[in-house]
Amino acid sequence: MAWKRRPGSRRARGLCAFAAGLALAAGTARADEARPILLALTQGTLTYTVVHKLHEVKGTSRKLEGLARVQPGAATLVQVRAPIASFDSGNSNRDVHMREATHEPAHPNVEVKGTLPPIALPLLRDEQLGLDARVELNGVVQRQSIAVTLSPEGTSVRARFSFPISIESFGIERPELLLIKVEDRAIIQGDVLFEERK
Repeated sequence: MAWKRRPGSRRARGLCAFAAGLALAAGTARADEARPILLALTQGTLTYTVVHKLHEVKGTSRKLEGLARVQPGAATLVQVRAPIASFDSGNSNRDVHMREATHEPAHPNVEVKGTLPPIALPLLRDEQLGLDARVELNGVVQRQSIAVTLSPEGTSVRARFSFPISIESFGIERPELLLIKVEDRAIIQGDVLFEERK
């Protein structure tokens, strides 16, 4: 005896297959959305500013390294560092003294690393966030809360930040000019560009 095909069964199977395909595609999309994104620092500057009664000194490094790991729904991990020897204040003798004061052979880098609140890429507008950071200089690590502005630049993300430090709190003897030391307060500023690492 031959089995009779129930009316509409082929259509029902087609709908089931279509629904399964949608579910699979949605699952794949969710997996892609949940995938952490690794950003690499491609260019930027890190600058220190110190003040003396007679003048202000700025030293800038452009030889930066950095990474940011964007994790959907979780904290964003950030790390930026620069060799102490790469800072240029426009005066070679002053730069040599700075490297001596920070014991550059033993502690060759200044580093800022920490966590930002969750962010979603691509950015649609500027975002102001707080970086819970640890700053390492002269072998001393200090916790610091740093205000960061993130801006979209095409497919890249620009981060700008500025924060004060106490020179002596990092075990650094303040330089002198005409027997007058620079102020203990220094400002660290960063302007860096991150691009997705493929």
